[in-house]
Amino acid sequence: MKEIPKKNGFTTPPGYFEGLSERVLNKLEEKDTSALPSKEGFKIPEGYFDGLEEKIQDKTLQRETKVFTLKPFRPFLYAAAAIAVLVVLIIGLEKNNTSTPTFDDLAQAEITQYIESRDLELSSYELAEVLPVSELEIGDFMESSVDQDEILDYLEDSIDDLDELNIETHEEYQ
Repeated sequence: MKEIPKKNGFTTPPGYFEGLSERVLNKLEEKDTSALPSKEGFKIPEGYFDGLEEKIQDKTLQRETKVFTLKPFRPFLYAAAAIAVLVVLIIGLEKNNTSTPTFDDLAQAEITQYIESRDLELSSYELAEVLPVSELEIGDFMESSVDQDEILDYLEDSIDDLDELNIETHEEYQ
């Protein structure tokens, strides 16, 4: 915002207000008093204040107002709206229920999350009976695939005799 200047544009001569009242009174005495009106400029009609209080109270007191009735209660509008909502709901539910979900529609992550969230206390043998093992591969259980060379390297480092494992070794792995 713009700052207000401290210097004002209006000035008075020095000593202007000293003895101002005396100067005004002297000028009034010098001038002709006939120039001033002898009566006041405002006139009030006679009897104006007689009964004024009653008139004000009459105007300020509340009168009985007319009561207008609004449109009468229409229950058939509410019934029609309720029927329309029911029709829309029935059509919407029938449209969404066209197919029933099957076990194949479930994602593997949803099944895993369900089993983990419920403490079913199933053993690995019980789970093997329920889950279709014929379709599973080793990559489904492991998060990252392990190369066969890495497995053989691990086995060579951790086991003294590879013959104990009964693994057929091929020439390409040696």
